[in-house]
Amino acid sequence: MRMRTRTRRLLLVAFSLSLANASVADAAVTGACHVSPIVADLDRSVRFYRDLLGFESASTASSIAWDTRRELLDLHGLPNARVRSVSLHVAGARCGIEPVQFDKVDRRAVRRRMQDPGAVTLILLVRDLDALFAKLQAAHVDVVTTGGAPVAPSPTSRTRAVIVKDPDGHFVELAQLDPLPSTTVPASANVFDLRFRVTVNNLDEAVQYYRDGLGIAGKSAAFSGSAGVMAMMGLPANVEYRVNMTTIPGSSLILEFLELKGIDRATRAARVQDPGSYRLQLIVDDVDKTLDGLHKVGARVISTAANRLLAQDLNNVFLVLQK
Repeated sequence: MRMRTRTRRLLLVAFSLSLANASVADAAVTGACHVSPIVADLDRSVRFYRDLLGFESASTASSIAWDTRRELLDLHGLPNARVRSVSLHVAGARCGIEPVQFDKVDRRAVRRRMQDPGAVTLILLVRDLDALFAKLQAAHVDVVTTGGAPVAPSPTSRTRAVIVKDPDGHFVELAQLDPLPSTTVPASANVFDLRFRVTVNNLDEAVQYYRDGLGIAGKSAAFSGSAGVMAMMGLPANVEYRVNMTTIPGSSLILEFLELKGIDRATRAARVQDPGSYRLQLIVDDVDKTLDGLHKVGARVISTAANRLLAQDLNNVFLVLQK
């Protein structure tokens, strides 16, 4: 019974639409919007996220132009580079993903495994998993899930999920809940919500960093096991996990930390310009106070600009913090 309970818990952590915020009265963070995979070729990534997964884009250009604004490049600590990005969103929603490509600067692709600290999984809730997965199969997308097809992570639920990789090795989880939750996203859209999961080296340290440095509440958890959840992640059945999840204040974006044990793990350092890195964009009430909070937890602050700063968390996720 305990294993079934823990299995259901992970599913709720990954997919639930009705979890309440913890108390964040003094939170520095007041909102969140786009999550940003760093990619090698923006046009290729647009074809994956827009043409295969169905995200919408306001841009109709065949290729996205380069941005050389000094303030944007200085924010990333890359004054001699150039950058381009595109906003892609769930139908009817303002926020979503913003793939980013850097150029005219040294780049080294980083490919993390699911168990490696810093690995990010973009979780997408979908209406019709089979239809979407068929499109991905036809495009020969890499499948991570054991058996190469959707699985039911819990033996007590008809919810199914599968994890694939985008062209730069970023993990993307597609989950079809049963029953489907209510949503205001138009019925014509298959993807109707997204979540953000980070594999961490130590759950307690990650929770403390975000709580004390950014005011994002979290709590510890015990390790548990589930063969079904591990199959979804493409990992051996005996690997154990523990998770923490919270809704980022002022938003509907769920941030999840996942720690795995019983399997080899490797820390793969990367820079913000390296394909395979990830940015998380957060809105804060006061940039200077946020900077003070980050210094207190020993954060690596890469650069600051007017009403914005860029920091690197404990697990190599880059945080764009702006007012």
